[in-house]
Amino acid sequence: MSSHTVTVVGAEESSAPTTGGVKPERGSRHGRHRGLVRALAKRLGQIVFVLVGVVVVTFSMLHVIPGDPARLILGKFANPESVATLRHTLGLDLPLTEQFTNMVVGLFQGNLGTSLVSRTQTVNDLIWPAYANTMSVVAVSLVISLVIGISVGIITGIRRNDGLDRGLQALMVILLSTPPFMFGMVLLLVALRTKIAPAGGWNGTPIDSLKYIWLPALALSIALAPVIARSLRQSIRETFAQDFVEAAIARGLPRRQVVLRHVLPNSLLPIVGLIGYSLGGLIGGAVVVEMVFNIPGIGSRMMAAVGSRDFPVVQGIALVSAVTVIFFNALADAAYWLIDPRTRTAGS
Repeated sequence: MSSHTVTVVGAEESSAPTTGGVKPERGSRHGRHRGLVRALAKRLGQIVFVLVGVVVVTFSMLHVIPGDPARLILGKFANPESVATLRHTLGLDLPLTEQFTNMVVGLFQGNLGTSLVSRTQTVNDLIWPAYANTMSVVAVSLVISLVIGISVGIITGIRRNDGLDRGLQALMVILLSTPPFMFGMVLLLVALRTKIAPAGGWNGTPIDSLKYIWLPALALSIALAPVIARSLRQSIRETFAQDFVEAAIARGLPRRQVVLRHVLPNSLLPIVGLIGYSLGGLIGGAVVVEMVFNIPGIGSRMMAAVGSRDFPVVQGIALVSAVTVIFFNALADAAYWLIDPRTRTAGS
């Protein structure tokens, strides 16, 4: 990577006087911006395609699943007239095409609809508090994963097959093969015996909720921390083999300076994309972990909505989750494009 980069920079410098000096740099900068715009436009098209797919799939699946929401709301002993009246009130007796059209129009207006079960509450009122709880666990889990993963990745990447390297690698393999919900149950038992943290539950205030978050976040982090550690370890070892690192070592630079100035900045680039693409897995894992710790997040809200055939709530959760994952994937793409010159060169 380095030899190619040096050659390109040298070529630009040598040709600068004959082309006006600043103009090639300005053109190159405009080309990079156009490449970024093209990449973001492509991602926007993918977002629209995915969102349309989520809406169509969730609408279709929920209407294929056996069960009548009106019957579930009124109970199995309700008379047919009452069920028919409630179905008319909820709009469930309309043709499927009209129901789908009404739903899409509401989405364009920012209205996710009204719960079929809690008819006095909108879908927004039901899912956003649960979404905030889940994303709080995901955010803390991401921080823990980065701290553990980057620390272990640096240690195992720099140390070459010694006892510490092998021991940490074995630990990462064990954690990677352990389901988060199983690790969560172990932490739950530890919390019950030692009282180091509340064994499940949730407190609505942001400050008090911190003591409820860290155990489920730690359980969730074992899904990502080993991946970060192993990816960074491999990246560090590949960077050490690059010509520019060997040249820095040949010039007599201290190893610590070589690592901090040359190896780590280049080795950390793949982690940016890895974080964005792993967020969907973290959200999915949080749905399971929050059930173990009895956290009122989108997982428990989704299960309750599916059980009661509350179509608008299920669709709202699926849509919000899809938007979240796509947004952070796009953010990771943009960040990787901006900080990695190789992607800008390829794009232009």
